[in-house]
Amino acid sequence: MMNEKDGFTQRIAWIDALVHDVPRIYLDISLAGNIRKRKTEIGYVTIIQLNIFLHFFTILRYFKNASIVYIHSVYNALRALPAYWLSNTVTDMHGIVPEEMHVADKKWRARIFGYVERIAIKKSSIAVFVTNAMKAHFRDKYKRDNSEDKIIAILPKIDDERGSLESVLSSRRESGAVIYAGGIQPWQNISLMLSSAARASNYKFTFLSSDYQKLVQLAADAKVNQFSSFAVAPKEVATYYLQSEFGFILRDSISVNKVACPTKLVEYFHWGVIPIVLSPDIGDFSEMGFRYILLDDFVSGKIPNADELNMMRLRNREIIDRLNLSCNNELSALREILRSSSK
Repeated sequence: MMNEKDGFTQRIAWIDALVHDVPRIYLDISLAGNIRKRKTEIGYVTIIQLNIFLHFFTILRYFKNASIVYIHSVYNALRALPAYWLSNTVTDMHGIVPEEMHVADKKWRARIFGYVERIAIKKSSIAVFVTNAMKAHFRDKYKRDNSEDKIIAILPKIDDERGSLESVLSSRRESGAVIYAGGIQPWQNISLMLSSAARASNYKFTFLSSDYQKLVQLAADAKVNQFSSFAVAPKEVATYYLQSEFGFILRDSISVNKVACPTKLVEYFHWGVIPIVLSPDIGDFSEMGFRYILLDDFVSGKIPNADELNMMRLRNREIIDRLNLSCNNELSALREILRSSSK
């Protein structure tokens, strides 16, 4: 199953691909490990493993000599703070970390990353945001208004011939089939999914997760009638999407979700799965006019007819096409900046 870090990993791969033929150095900076400096060369990439305390001045030299430093997320910015005074920096925000820490009830970490975030957003030459909503969040919080900043959604790379619009719209979906694919973290609202599933007894529920054994027990405790859960390889998930009419994505209406671009929702759009939402306030999608079913309507049986569902699928697919076009344009602009700085 796809894990929760796949979006982050794919983002790094995307940015790396922009400069795939340019010599570059990756610093792997550890707070506790990397007691010995290690250097590995793979093609144009040199990976250097360092300890932030033992190799502090070496790290400073790398930052000072770099033409540009690209930092992925405020989490990594903590270990690369000197770069903001020594280098031309680009920070890929990925999310709003202090708020994420507050949601996780990690107050002291929220305060630390709050300071780091302030430095990153104030001193970055360019900031890369996931959504317009995230850019607005930082504009309101820090008064940042930089025309050079980029908005690049985290979109999964889907290379499957079954994903054509014609195939998705004509797919024979099982009537009343509801899917969920992901983990059981508290912010996924698994308990609410299962309690709602218990009330919607006419539907069939399939949860794809590496935590399937736990989910089976939770579903039994919640007295869900038609329920199955198991793990599948990432390439097999599309098969289940194409068989499903609806998909759970129950995100609370909080700031962390209001600026996000969930990979799961993008996958639902691509494969024609109609999202069942607790709140439509997810990233830029509400503003873009995405189509969804509210959880209360789903439970009470207020479901559009087949033709209306297909129109909803078409609208959501159009949103993905618009996002892809915008994302590619922004990536091209970022590519020029990164490559010109390396000359």
